[in-house]
Amino acid sequence: MLTSGAASLVGLTYAKLTAHLGYAALMRIAAGAWTAALLVFTVAGHWAVLLIVPVLTGIGSGITMPTLTVLVDRAAPAEQRGTATSLQATALFGGQFASPLLFGPLIDSTSIATGALFAASGTAGILAALFRLREPDQSADIAEPEREDPRRTPVGE
Repeated sequence: MLTSGAASLVGLTYAKLTAHLGYAALMRIAAGAWTAALLVFTVAGHWAVLLIVPVLTGIGSGITMPTLTVLVDRAAPAEQRGTATSLQATALFGGQFASPLLFGPLIDSTSIATGALFAASGTAGILAALFRLREPDQSADIAEPEREDPRRTPVGE
């Protein structure tokens, strides 16, 4: 409930966030939120502190889903946009399916905290890589002009 609520609040403010921060900064915030959530989970000693974890996770997911969809859509040629965004969703859900398969044996042989710390190192690596990312060209925010269909002849000719 906290995760969905936080993601929903991000969704309600997403247009303003994008306008003020840009996509690269939003992706950094998302990776930072996930890293913070995993670190809090690793060290939390009280249940009340653990309530921060789903909020931070929801913020990260609420930012990432629309941002990646927009960026994938813009990067793909028009005729491949549906395929590209479908593959993005497939990768996302594939990761959700694979994560217990990857982290389960690690957690079984160590601890939940070690698994969370290992995951936090992964999200911290993503965050570090995102600092190398430049903001996409803002002209991409302008819709492509309508192209005339060469097969169509103007009326009256």
